[in-house]
Amino acid sequence: MAMARLPEEEQYRLLWEKYDMSPEKAKELKAKGFSYYDLDKASMYAFVAEKPVEEILELRRENPWMKIELILKITPQLLHDRDLLRKARCAEKWWGISADLVYRKFMEGYPIHYIRMAYILSLHSDWTVDKILEKRKRSVKWAAWARENLGVDPEDLKTWIKAMPNPSVARKS
Repeated sequence: MAMARLPEEEQYRLLWEKYDMSPEKAKELKAKGFSYYDLDKASMYAFVAEKPVEEILELRRENPWMKIELILKITPQLLHDRDLLRKARCAEKWWGISADLVYRKFMEGYPIHYIRMAYILSLHSDWTVDKILEKRKRSVKWAAWARENLGVDPEDLKTWIKAMPNPSVARKS
């Protein structure tokens, strides 16, 4: 099944949100024949390898992505760790959650969704993100847990979640 093509403006917005690539830069690179997929992947590899995205895209002209990983010495572990660092920085940019806290929680095995939910609840209670993540178990839904432990109305929780959307997710047209 083919992926739905994102509108160009949405492509530029996502590249900005995820990698701080300006729409002007994205348009310039697309004009050189690179697809959104190439720009997205090249931006990730540029972040991981700490190289300019243009350097990655030049490699891409003649090489498959796996070969580029070898050239740049990008191991699965390095890709994983640097991607978590990028996501932690994004969480700070998008929601104001300390990148250090997010990265530490990633290293403890918590996904961004859990960290964001715990952060939202911590803003509306006297519980810390750490305490919420330690006490809430996967078998209990967030809304039920918040109501039982923090006295949070599920409708309030929905409102708070909507107020802090994930900008790296494509918007529905």
